[in-house]
Amino acid sequence: MKKIAPILIIVATIGFIGYFDSANFFEKQHVIASFPELSDEEVSTNATNEQSSEEDNQIYSLETKLVDVVEDEGYTVEVYREYEVYKDEEGNTIESVPTDNYQYLRYKE
Repeated sequence: MKKIAPILIIVATIGFIGYFDSANFFEKQHVIASFPELSDEEVSTNATNEQSSEEDNQIYSLETKLVDVVEDEGYTVEVYREYEVYKDEEGNTIESVPTDNYQYLRYKE
């Protein structure tokens, strides 16, 4: 009996963990399945929006531009800001929209 008890404890522990793990699995499946599905109108609206943006033939890219140069405790700090740049097929800039992303380059001269 003393040799069987550790084996029974291990089997019971694995069964206990497996039971609760599978219960969490079913809850996660329920949460994932509860998202609303897109209606046919929404799908067709998304498709027409994609087509219209393709018809505009705009090229989208991200660029960083130097915004400011600051002296700080003997260091030079360059501040760069990221911009969303929209261009046409000929490479002419149509629109440049600033984002909230900044990069800082700090160096000592």
